[in-house]
Amino acid sequence: MPESETEFLDYYPSGWTEVIHDEYYIEWISNDDESILVRLDGTMGDGDYSVIPITGVNTDGEEFVTRPISQLSRSEAFEVAATLIYAMNGVAGRLNGEDQFTGDTNDES
Repeated sequence: MPESETEFLDYYPSGWTEVIHDEYYIEWISNDDESILVRLDGTMGDGDYSVIPITGVNTDGEEFVTRPISQLSRSEAFEVAATLIYAMNGVAGRLNGEDQFTGDTNDES
């Protein structure tokens, strides 16, 4: 797992890239599909951080924002971002049939 360069997140999943635009605006982008990402935006000020899960882009270039979570403290925003990154990573892994995410056994006894 890559080590995060942020103060509140130690690591993020392999297969993702951390892009630090500045200390208040950070994105974690899926390497398999760069239109899938988690954005942490603290540009509105302390106590008003938002975490925005983006699950694609339509033909007009508009991002599919599933539901932004706003009015978070900085540390809360990083906790939410980490949860979303790992959740999105796990779902993608399961849908792609990656063994570490399926947890299925073919025990037909």
